[in-house]
Amino acid sequence: MYSEEHFKRAIGNLLSSTEDYDFFKGYFDNKNSPTTTEDLEKLFDTFKENLKEKGKWNNDAEISIKIFNEQSNEFIIQNSGSPLFITNKTKKLNDGWVLDFLTDFEKCKTEDRFAEEVRPRRYKTVTENIILLGVDGKKLSETYSKYSDFNHPLVNYTVSSTLYNSKNYSQGLPILKKAVESISSYPHYYWDSEFGIEGATWSIADLLYLAGNKAFTELDLEGEKYKFLKLLFLYLSRYIYMSKSNIKSIDFYSNRARIVKGHYMEFAGIFDLGINPDIQYISDMYLAYDVAMRNNLTSIPSFMQFMWDSLKMYRHGSHIPNNSGGYQEIEDRTWMELVHDGEIRSIMLADKLFKEFSNHNLNISKPTIDKIFQYIQSNNIDNTQKYMDKITKRRLN
Repeated sequence: MYSEEHFKRAIGNLLSSTEDYDFFKGYFDNKNSPTTTEDLEKLFDTFKENLKEKGKWNNDAEISIKIFNEQSNEFIIQNSGSPLFITNKTKKLNDGWVLDFLTDFEKCKTEDRFAEEVRPRRYKTVTENIILLGVDGKKLSETYSKYSDFNHPLVNYTVSSTLYNSKNYSQGLPILKKAVESISSYPHYYWDSEFGIEGATWSIADLLYLAGNKAFTELDLEGEKYKFLKLLFLYLSRYIYMSKSNIKSIDFYSNRARIVKGHYMEFAGIFDLGINPDIQYISDMYLAYDVAMRNNLTSIPSFMQFMWDSLKMYRHGSHIPNNSGGYQEIEDRTWMELVHDGEIRSIMLADKLFKEFSNHNLNISKPTIDKIFQYIQSNNIDNTQKYMDKITKRRLN
């Protein structure tokens, strides 16, 4: 329960501007202590009316309530047994065998190493390369045959991505489709499995990448694109919270930042009115760095870069340094305050999205998924040999 002690501690700034503690004291004395986010909404609506009656409602009071509402929601969600944070052991899959699959998958890899330049470039003066690992196709086929009957999203994602990333779409896409189908409706078997949520996350991320905006526009499925984006944010968040921000969550924080930034306009609508997606980027990039720092990994340049990307967005409002002053001048909050505010808002959005999902409002039908994959397949022709010839020219060993 959200106690009066916690309430008093968090409400300091609000009381200093409204001087209306008697209202809250009376609210608690009447045993109205809020225990859910819905209770908080009722409290703040009542308080707003109280201020209006006294002629004290103004912009400062509205901003104070908004900030306090976010802080209060964070406490309640994290301490209410929210499905975002807990793992229901009675529903958790016995999928420890996935470790055996991952071991077998590692044995499929060869010693070949290739470099592929990232296109389009993110930075004007820096060239980024992806290091590609060789995989023995025959061993991969044998490994998938061994585990395919489990229809596990992480197994399906791992194998399918290996195939379509080597331009073998005809074999890779049907396997990815199985992964997406298994986690696109509520309920499903994988909510309480870290392996399952990991597979769900990357499967939806790759679907959105392969389809692109063009597929959803031409198929008149803009609403479904928003559902996939919401599910992706939900699964990224679920992994972070259920894993207690373990080392692997570095990827989930940084990719949540990129997804929100890469789909800026969509997430400006998905978040509540007035929430700037750039602040979420600043927050998640720093939180990715923070996990790396707590695990003594900041000597790795790519992890250190998360901190710099967060700081550049704060100082310049862009990845590219400029003289605009960025959010450092626009916002009246410090860098770390924005990081904390973004963290709270991500929790609140994830909680909201889970409620939508559990009410079946984010379910995506099988015919819709069929239509999207048919589009992807028709626009991607198998070209494995030509691709191999191309990357062989950039072999690293």
